[in-house]
Amino acid sequence: MFATMTIDEANRQLISTLVNIYDDREAASISSLVMEKITGMSGSARLIHKQDAFETSQSDLFQHWLAELSEHRPLQYVLGEAWFAGLRFYVDENVLIPRPETEELVEWALADLQSEASQGLMVLDIGAGSGCISVSMAKKRKELQIMACDISLDALAVARKNAVANDVEIGFFSFDIRDISSWEKIPGFNLIISNPPYIPENQKAALDKHVKLFEPELALFVPDADPILFYKLIGQFSRQKLLSGGRLFLELHHDFAADVVNWYRENGFATELRKDFSGKNRMLRVHL
Repeated sequence: MFATMTIDEANRQLISTLVNIYDDREAASISSLVMEKITGMSGSARLIHKQDAFETSQSDLFQHWLAELSEHRPLQYVLGEAWFAGLRFYVDENVLIPRPETEELVEWALADLQSEASQGLMVLDIGAGSGCISVSMAKKRKELQIMACDISLDALAVARKNAVANDVEIGFFSFDIRDISSWEKIPGFNLIISNPPYIPENQKAALDKHVKLFEPELALFVPDADPILFYKLIGQFSRQKLLSGGRLFLELHHDFAADVVNWYRENGFATELRKDFSGKNRMLRVHL
C-alpha cells in the first residue's frame, strides 16, 4: 500500500497528522520541508508531479518520519539538521535547536567588531551546544581566534562535527563555569558570547511538548530560586577574563532581562539592552 502512495496523498496525510500538534501554517511548513527532503523536489515540482508514486524507500522513510513527528519529536531532530545564519547544522537531542533570536545576537556581536581591526581577536562562546554561535562567527570572520566550551561532552561532539562540516577551526573544550577553581586555566578574551540556560524549572510544564520532551534539560533549565544564576557566573568570569576594551554579549529570558541588567549595573558594568525582532528584551551587551 505504502509503495503506491502518491506525493499528494503523502502530503495530505502528513498535514492531517501535524494539525493535531501545530497550527495550520506551521503544519503546512513542516510538511513542505519533509516532502522536499524525501522527494528532492521543490514545492512547484511536487505540484507538477503530485500523482507520482513514492518508491518503496521513500514510503519507508515517510512512515518513519511521520511516526516520529506524531510523537512531538521536533522536525530538526527528525531531519538531523537546522539552519542558522545561512549555514546547515547537524542537530540531535544532545543540543538545543538553534533559534532566530540567537542569530540576532551573533549579528550584533559581529557588527560590534566591524569598527576595529579584528585580526587575532580572541572570542569565547560559553555553552557551545550545536556550535551555531561559534561556527557562524568563524565562518563570517575567519580572522577571529574562536574558542567554545560546554559542560556536555556529547554537545561538544556535535559542535566539532559542525565545525568540520562548515570548514572552520575552533578550539573546543569541556568547561563547567560553576567550577570556579577551573577559571584560572582559561586565557583572556576580547569578546565573550553566551546563550546560557535561563528557563526556571517551574516553567517546564508550560513549554510545548516538542521542547520539554526532547531538548536537553541541561541547556534549558535553571533553579527556581536563582533564575539568573548563570548570568552572575558569566559576569564574574568576564570580570576576570575580558581583556581591556572587551565586551560580553548575552541572550536573555525576557522575563528576567531587568534582573540581569540590574545585577550587571550593580556590579560595575556598563550595559546596553536590545529587543529582538518580536519586540522582547532578549539581548544584552556588557563591558567594564
